[in-house]
Amino acid sequence: MTKEFDPKRSYLSIKAHEKMTAFVSFLLQRENHDISKDGVIKISTFHRPYGGGHLTLTFIIDTEGDESLKYKLNEIFKTLTDESIRPKLGKSFEKIVKVSLDSLAHIRDWYVEEVNIYFRSLEERENVLIEKKLIPALESILPFSFDAVDWWPENLAPRSLIGHEIAKHSSLKSLFKKWFGLE
Repeated sequence: MTKEFDPKRSYLSIKAHEKMTAFVSFLLQRENHDISKDGVIKISTFHRPYGGGHLTLTFIIDTEGDESLKYKLNEIFKTLTDESIRPKLGKSFEKIVKVSLDSLAHIRDWYVEEVNIYFRSLEERENVLIEKKLIPALESILPFSFDAVDWWPENLAPRSLIGHEIAKHSSLKSLFKKWFGLE
């Protein structure tokens, strides 16, 4: 007898084995000052044999359990579309596919949005594509200001952190640095 396919478990398993390329912290600040939050984007890459591929951007924002903030963030991310980003990424851009990770596993205190950006060709150096095209494109569409990109060292495995180590960090960026052994 075969086991029933669980798409949620399968997807979360894939997420756990992504090839992380970089991460970048950001400040979300809307002009009407109803939101001011820091966050981080985990950037992963997938190259196809024919030269195309995609970047997976996992946006993580600490909402401290505020459901109204999650609603506002959903509204903000609706502005990130194929049409809004296409002119900024060039002719190699194909499409965006968004996945609400919150719908797969409810995450009470965090807002997690995954955006997969597909390209016909990923021939450009990833650092140029991410730093010179992608981050400026995101900054022009979303109410975010970004810090410098932190590049992931090859063959570095994440550390296991315990609760008090997580709680003492002042920002998501410092937590990521500690978690990934960069601090």
